[in-house]
Amino acid sequence: MAPAALRLGWAAVGLALLASACASPGLQALAAPRPAAAPASTPQPSRTPTPSPSFPQQRPMDQALPLKVRSKGLRYDHQSDESVFYGGVTVTQDSTTLQARELRSQNQGQSAVADGGVLMFDPVRRFRVHAGRASYAGALRSARLDGGLVLVSVDPYGQPITVTGRSGSFSGVSRWARVEGGVWVQRGALSATAGTAQVMDGGGRVRLDGGVRARLGTDQAKADRARLDQRDRSILLEGSVRAHIVPEDLRRAMAAPWAVGDTKEAQ
Repeated sequence: MAPAALRLGWAAVGLALLASACASPGLQALAAPRPAAAPASTPQPSRTPTPSPSFPQQRPMDQALPLKVRSKGLRYDHQSDESVFYGGVTVTQDSTTLQARELRSQNQGQSAVADGGVLMFDPVRRFRVHAGRASYAGALRSARLDGGLVLVSVDPYGQPITVTGRSGSFSGVSRWARVEGGVWVQRGALSATAGTAQVMDGGGRVRLDGGVRARLGTDQAKADRARLDQRDRSILLEGSVRAHIVPEDLRRAMAAPWAVGDTKEAQ
């Protein structure tokens, strides 16, 4: 495909399959069925309302609640004017929790550097982050993550998304996150690699930049940039786009066209 922008909607797969079935030379149309007798009363279809998306990540942190730090030990470093918490450190602010081996802070933990198997999670905002080191500020409202990280978030539509990389940062407690270096993204059957990734709306939207390679089943694509939007279930590829898209149903239709839909083998 020539360099351009390519948008892949899930409904396009059905249209491509229909066009392939109609154009296949090995098909023979069936005789049109006789119209059925009209019912005495036409039943009205009942529509099931689509659940509204939930955005728990947008709930602000309650700054009126105190930040709490618990650890097995505490020492004061006069040279750096730091309090060093060590041995099973746990920091909590509202519904967010950070766990680490060691924590260094100059303001009772309001901002700090956490080292050693850092785990940050929030069951209300539905995210979890693993990293080697975390430098946080604003009582856990934002942080810089290093030493390899794994971010797992549940988007507003209930779909989990996993992003890994070498380093990253977040702001607003997972409403926005940036992951850098050898990025790998997984959401359902879709996986992709890139140089950087920005996760927005708690995973509802993802922006990938730098040598993007995406895979969905047997479909593959390469591009300079990619935009994934769960709201309309679309993938937008930009820059030097190269795509190899063969939907499973379409491939079966090409291999045995008489086995598609309400058709039969030609005589």
